Amino acid sequence: MLINYKPESRQSPIFILGITPRSGTNFLQDLLVLHPHCQPGLAGEDFLTVHSDLLLKYVKSVSNEWKPHWKIKKYIDQPEQLVLQHLGEGLVSFLNLRVGPDVTTENETILDQSPLKRLVSKTPSVEKLPNFFTLFPQVHLIILVRDGRAVVESAKSTFNWNTEVVIHKWANAARTILEFERQTSHSDYRYLIVRYEDVYQETEKELKRIFSFLDLDPDCYDFEKAASLPVRGSSELRRQGKVHWNPVERPPDFDPLNRWSDWSQAQRRRFNWLAGEYLVYFGYCQPDELKVSFFWRIWNFILDVKWLLRSLLARTKRFLMEKFAHQD
Repeated sequence: MLINYKPESRQSPIFILGITPRSGTNFLQDLLVLHPHCQPGLAGEDFLTVHSDLLLKYVKSVSNEWKPHWKIKKYIDQPEQLVLQHLGEGLVSFLNLRVGPDVTTENETILDQSPLKRLVSKTPSVEKLPNFFTLFPQVHLIILVRDGRAVVESAKSTFNWNTEVVIHKWANAARTILEFERQTSHSDYRYLIVRYEDVYQETEKELKRIFSFLDLDPDCYDFEKAASLPVRGSSELRRQGKVHWNPVERPPDFDPLNRWSDWSQAQRRRFNWLAGEYLVYFGYCQPDELKVSFFWRIWNFILDVKWLLRSLLARTKRFLMEKFAHQD
């Protein structure tokens, strides 16, 4: 007889996965935890999905040790999947830990294990996205996307990241989301794709759509407070000095949507060449905007060759460094 495991009935956690860093995960989480039934997780960013391959490999190795005469598969349907689901529940339990009200000394912290509200946890990455529901089949997932051109500008201003690197990362992440959608289109998984721009421009309307998906009551939410939400970690803070993640009052001229508006034609052509199809997919531009002349094709092809050589050189350097490190 097969045993079908059913987890305990509890409030479904809420996970936010941003397409890349600088996609607005702080902003969306801050909005959601304004809801009286939500609370942030213990970790500022959990990165559970990013490293999930390690857990899948671990469970596979463990299950290979199980002897046939134990008849585990006779009694439990898909035991490896069940182990992964239990591990996922353990990780959620960890994120639900919070500092309790009874802190006796500065050197002693009480961790409370009984969540009072729904967990809202975030990660600015969709790496290993196909593994997400393997570990967390019972949760609500929000996939947050943002115009890749704005991501490039924000990443440059905040971390001084290379433009070409950020474009490739955004395109790869967009491809991951697209493929995930195709693979799960007929599943019962609970996920919602949200655009940062929609949340920022039409906050109340978009939040009500999100609350409907999350089964949260919008009537007890303070939309006025949400409209004046402080800014955290914005690249525009660099104009005032160093970028930080402490909440600050939103400046009157704060505009996170049009930072790439002064791009040159070359910058626009390069982004469209590498990631334009995903701009179209997420509704950030029209297909006609991706048309390119013979000159720009040759120009982009030359840059593609330079990128390929650069990537090959970087991989070779990493390989040699790892090889010499092992020899030492």
